[in-house]
Amino acid sequence: MSLAGYLSEYSLAEIFHFVQEGNKTGVLSIEPERGLMRSLSDAYNISFQAGRIMSVTHESGAEHQGLLKMMQQRRWLSAEQTTGLATQVGLLRQPLGIYLKARNLANTEQLTLLFNSQVVATTCKLFEIHHGRFNFNPQASLTYGEMTGLSLTAQEAALLGLRMLKDWSGLSAKLPAPEFALQRLSSKLPNLRLDSQEFQVWNLALGEISIAKIAAQLGLEIEKVQQIGFRLSSIGLIQEVSVEPPQPSIDKLMAAPTPVGVGGGNSSVAVSASFLSSLMGFLKKKG
Repeated sequence: MSLAGYLSEYSLAEIFHFVQEGNKTGVLSIEPERGLMRSLSDAYNISFQAGRIMSVTHESGAEHQGLLKMMQQRRWLSAEQTTGLATQVGLLRQPLGIYLKARNLANTEQLTLLFNSQVVATTCKLFEIHHGRFNFNPQASLTYGEMTGLSLTAQEAALLGLRMLKDWSGLSAKLPAPEFALQRLSSKLPNLRLDSQEFQVWNLALGEISIAKIAAQLGLEIEKVQQIGFRLSSIGLIQEVSVEPPQPSIDKLMAAPTPVGVGGGNSSVAVSASFLSSLMGFLKKKG
């Protein structure tokens, strides 16, 4: 199923969650609104395979030659090798990195550096975009010539991207309200590395105390806890819920003083038995 819309309606984290939950394969195109961010003015294509990010390319670069050019610039490949490999890239049905490694033209360390630069760093920058269009096409052809063979889950990418986000003004309307509580969606933490503050918030996400109280308990700003709450909810770990008013326990109800009607049988006036006992003692003294 394809999905298209505007980033002002669906954040990139929410789109990634859709791809991850559906274990989807396809290409997500991100087209920023022109003129808003010069550093991110190109259209970007993110290739997913079974919910994992395999590559990130942008339209300003030469098609199918991004990784080869990066390797040539680092002098890992000669110009002659790059030219020869470029003619074979379009025929690949496996990631270019695996192809190069099998022919001893690249090693694991080099491919990891390429992946961090091409996928991790670029994906994190894309979380700065809050205005533009997106389109997920499950029928689009995957660009094997831009794949290192390494991958990152959409959930991990969203967590990293939101951690590095400095300007939250574009997501302020999506942050959970301070008077609401956070509730875990599972009693067990999935195989995902949370930082210390994220873990503390997740640990207190029992649906019982408000975000404002969590912030006070942890000594954090309310806005910081709101941001952490959005991060954890966008990757499917918690949800925002209203705080239920505390209900009195049965023991407290049983121990409550029994109202006694006074005032000429008017049941709308009630006093406690202890008050009547004190009143009787006072009257006896007066007598």
